Amino acid sequence: MKTALLCTALLCAATPASARDLKTEIGAADTRLFSAFNARDLEGMKNGFSPRLEFYHDRSGLTNYADNIRIFGDNFRKPQQVRREAMPDSWRIYPAGPDLAMQIGTHRFCARATPEAAEECSVYGFSTVWSKENGQWKMLRVMSYGH
Repeated sequence: MKTALLCTALLCAATPASARDLKTEIGAADTRLFSAFNARDLEGMKNGFSPRLEFYHDRSGLTNYADNIRIFGDNFRKPQQVRREAMPDSWRIYPAGPDLAMQIGTHRFCARATPEAAEECSVYGFSTVWSKENGQWKMLRVMSYGH
């Protein structure tokens, strides 16, 4: 009985630090990926996506890794400027196995049709499954909604 209580106490004591570590790691992966997005850095985007990516969008449906690289490449060549602002206070991050994590929250996208145009911003919901591949967190599954 004492052993079971000790193990339970140790697990409970370890959970907050592990949860904090996971939130820090996923936050850093999110920042890397969307810094590349905001800089229109296609190579950086490629590094943030798992090659097994599945991206579900409430308007355009399901796309995979190759589709997303093509779409982002096309978008980065357009004059319209889009940037993403993280909203980390909205995030909930959960472990989903030894090398998986779930991130649920909202983020703000702001766009200008031309460099001179006024910026328009909207907030959208997302749910992401991150996969730790070769020591780096990568987007594996994404649901983007509320558009």
